[in-house]
Amino acid sequence: MVLPADFAAFCQLHHEIYQHFAQQLLADHDTAADAVQRALGDLAASWTQALAGYRTTAIAWEALTGRIRRARTPASTPASALYSLVPAAEADAAVLHRVIGLSLATTADTLGTEATTVASLLATFDRRLAGESAAALRACWQAATHRCCVHIGPRSGLPRGLPTAATV
Repeated sequence: MVLPADFAAFCQLHHEIYQHFAQQLLADHDTAADAVQRALGDLAASWTQALAGYRTTAIAWEALTGRIRRARTPASTPASALYSLVPAAEADAAVLHRVIGLSLATTADTLGTEATTVASLLATFDRRLAGESAAALRACWQAATHRCCVHIGPRSGLPRGLPTAATV
């Protein structure tokens, strides 16, 4: 099967980020890789419609998070536990921007939204984190941020490294 060049380019741009994200939410590397591949397969099957949509990246993100939800066991990782404590959009923004270390602009592009929306989601997340009754959220957040050793590339906003077996 020959894939359209624009789809191949889309995959090349987003695959690494999707893989990092899936690994934060799924305890098993192979399960994470499978979820990403299946999500991209779902996207390939509807690529023409996705391109016609307002935000192709938002459609792709929905495919990815749907595949991750189906593969995830409850609280398989500290980051996945966040989704039981805050709305998914806030958790997505926090994991992408603060755990994986993507820039605000790259996070927005990945989610298929505007940088101002991501900033608002992060501000809301921070308010929840600072709340007096947020002990469980703070504990989960601390575990999620200490689990990962991903670093940001200086110009691209893309991660340079993967979590190692010693940090997982």
